[in-house]
Amino acid sequence: MRSIPVDFVDHKAQVIIISAPKEKPNYLTIGPIFTQPIPFVNLRELHIVNSNVPSIGQYSFWGLQNLKLINLTYNNLTSIGADNFRGLINLTDLHLDHNNIEQMPSETFRHLTALRTLNLAHNQISTLVPRLFRMLAKLLFMDLSYNPLADLNPEVFKDIQHLRIFKCRRCLLRRINTQIYHLVPLLEELDLGENQFKYLTSDEFISLKRLKTLKLDGNQLSVIVDNMFGRNRELQFLSLARNRLALLAPAALTNLTGLVHLDISHNKIDRFHLQTFAPVVDSLKTINFSGNNLPLNEIAIVLQILPDIHGISMANLSIEAIPQNFFIYNEHLVSLDISWNKISKFPLKLLTKTKFLQRLDMSKNKMHTLDEEDLQRLEAIAHLNLKKNLWRCDQCSSTTMLVFMATTVLNTTIRQLKCHTPLRLNGVTFGELTYENLEPCSTTHEAQMSVIAGLMLLCVAVLAVVTTALCCSRRRAAHYYTNEEKRREHEHDHPEELLGRTEIGSVATIHAPYHLVAKGS
Repeated sequence: MRSIPVDFVDHKAQVIIISAPKEKPNYLTIGPIFTQPIPFVNLRELHIVNSNVPSIGQYSFWGLQNLKLINLTYNNLTSIGADNFRGLINLTDLHLDHNNIEQMPSETFRHLTALRTLNLAHNQISTLVPRLFRMLAKLLFMDLSYNPLADLNPEVFKDIQHLRIFKCRRCLLRRINTQIYHLVPLLEELDLGENQFKYLTSDEFISLKRLKTLKLDGNQLSVIVDNMFGRNRELQFLSLARNRLALLAPAALTNLTGLVHLDISHNKIDRFHLQTFAPVVDSLKTINFSGNNLPLNEIAIVLQILPDIHGISMANLSIEAIPQNFFIYNEHLVSLDISWNKISKFPLKLLTKTKFLQRLDMSKNKMHTLDEEDLQRLEAIAHLNLKKNLWRCDQCSSTTMLVFMATTVLNTTIRQLKCHTPLRLNGVTFGELTYENLEPCSTTHEAQMSVIAGLMLLCVAVLAVVTTALCCSRRRAAHYYTNEEKRREHEHDHPEELLGRTEIGSVATIHAPYHLVAKGS
């Protein structure tokens, strides 16, 4: 579509949505088409998405006083100015993310005095000029994520001191001037993930006393110092995932007595100080240990002091088996993620003790089959992920699973699983299988490979025995001939010893050499 067919749109409409598939975008321009000749006076929401709009145009929305929301995401805007938004005195939500905006002059949004939400994420903005957000005193939400900002000017934040949510994920930030936090003391959510922070001071967030959510994941932090969050007593969600942490300081979580969710996944942590978790014993409900260098006993010790935990993530820890009493202190466990491990046998006894479990992720492990008891336990779990295991599709391994697929609530879960062996069925879903499709037990690829491997081991063993015997035989022969040669050399050099050992009556002593002379005729 190359033009907006306003003549065919009801002028009393309150919501207009113009969009296109990603692979077939529109090519539209915006002018005063919604204000002339007949204005859309009742219009409350305008969505023009994936339409290659190059610019907004001046006075395009003049007179649309009931318009509350404008969504111009996934277009081709490169710049915006104050005249683009004249007349929008009641606009509360402006979404300009996923464009190519590079610059915005001072007071760009001065006509949007009622604005509450401003989304500028996924653009090409490199600088925020002073007074850019002038007249946005009511702004509560701002997202600048995925812009190459590299630095934030505190002067910009003087006009938005009532901000509650600020996001600047992947903005190439190495540090933040903490004066910004003094200017937005009411901030409740701060997302600084995927930047380049290497170190944060103990008083970094001292001004953000109302902070409830803090995301610092994907940075380069090597340490969380003591009392870093000491003034953030209302903090409930803390993500420190994908940093370079080797250890949490003993007082790293001091005063976080209301913390509900802690994500320390994908760091380099190999041990814990138990006192680190003392402040959150009564509040913490979910914790993510995934992707660290943690042995199970370190995790077990922490879980013993967190009896009220509801969600645990232990993915990507190279776990082969989990002791059956591992969660004995966590009887309220509702969600468990043990994906991306090396578990080959379903942990039935372990999960029998987790009576309230409603979400289980065991994808990307090494399980081959599930028996009847395993499947009966899984029936009671509402949300399951068992994909990408090494499922064996033969008559011995899959028959019970197919029966449960056809007759129980596990239908959807099992149907999506894919065979790993035999090779003939690799990639085939269980939903496509019938009993007749299944290989006989003895002819599965793994059985064949086991037999071949056994024969190869036997051959290697026999070869090793024969080689050892030959080596021993040759060594004995070499030893014998070496000794014999030494004996003969010794006798040649010391004939008197040989004579000394011979009987006297049989010895003829010759004192001089002699010659045989032929007798003359």
